[in-house]
Amino acid sequence: MGGRSGPFLIVQGFRGTGWAVTAIVTTTDTGSSSGVIRDQFGLPAPGDIRSVLAAAANPSPDFKPLADLFEFRFRPAHDSTLRNMALGNLILTAFAGVLGDFERAVAAVAQLLDCWAVVLPLPSSPATLCARLADGSVVRGEFNARATGKPPIAEVFLEPADVRVAEAVLQAIHEADLIVLGPGGLYCSVLPGLLPGPIRQAIKGTRAKTAYICNTTTQPGQTDGFDTVAHVREMLRYLGEGHLDYVLLNTQVPSEEMLAAYRRDEVHFMPVTPEEIRQVKALGPIPVVGNFVEEGWQGKRTLHKLDTIRHDPHKVAAALQALVTEPEARPARG
Repeated sequence: MGGRSGPFLIVQGFRGTGWAVTAIVTTTDTGSSSGVIRDQFGLPAPGDIRSVLAAAANPSPDFKPLADLFEFRFRPAHDSTLRNMALGNLILTAFAGVLGDFERAVAAVAQLLDCWAVVLPLPSSPATLCARLADGSVVRGEFNARATGKPPIAEVFLEPADVRVAEAVLQAIHEADLIVLGPGGLYCSVLPGLLPGPIRQAIKGTRAKTAYICNTTTQPGQTDGFDTVAHVREMLRYLGEGHLDYVLLNTQVPSEEMLAAYRRDEVHFMPVTPEEIRQVKALGPIPVVGNFVEEGWQGKRTLHKLDTIRHDPHKVAAALQALVTEPEARPARG
């Protein structure tokens, strides 16, 4: 569960493993071409779910270019609302118009791409992410919530609060063996998925274990000055104490070249100390520590959002699988 980063990571890591994966993707993004679709068509943001659909695509050899086509971005010669627009966003919008429903549009595109994982939107009705700041002011819209140069975020909420949650989402939570939250922007990608009341109730009522993949870095405008313990505290504030079983913590320090590249954007690596591991454990969840940094780094990616030090999908998938299949290998509490 989360914005693009978390579900995308899990879909990548679990491809070909035979595991059944459901990616629940938040739809409160307002940046880039997603913002255009939201404003002009009144739909949930399609951008993050488009990326996850493309990552889960498994078309036959004759239709192999479909996933790349879905991610194609227009570069018109003159300024236009089509600038940087992803074709997949337009396809999702067209399907929503034909079928009359965003949930059905996502399902239709998943069938078109022959996605191996189930991909579901959350919420499936338009919603605006709002952030109340430390000075009491409120900013509206995901883009504004993650903007730099403002007071720290005190809390996030949705307008309207009563959003539509697909029955398939609640069913997936009910039937899951493991619910994975994150990684990704804490306030603008991960926590928005926990804001609808039915989601929190479903997680509290499920037999599934829950695991949070903690970010490797701070994110300007969201978690400046945070350490891993602060991330976990915020997760527990929204999820509820006693409802987070595991936290994946990366203990591998990247190369100085990588650290310096991100520092230039005020994206700071969060080293995990023995004291932080102790504090996380004291909060309730079991720390799962290891080297989870992405292999083969070739420089920062050019994105419309700041890039961060990413997790390796296969390392993460192996750790998560062990939590389900190898109970004797799970870290002990206390």
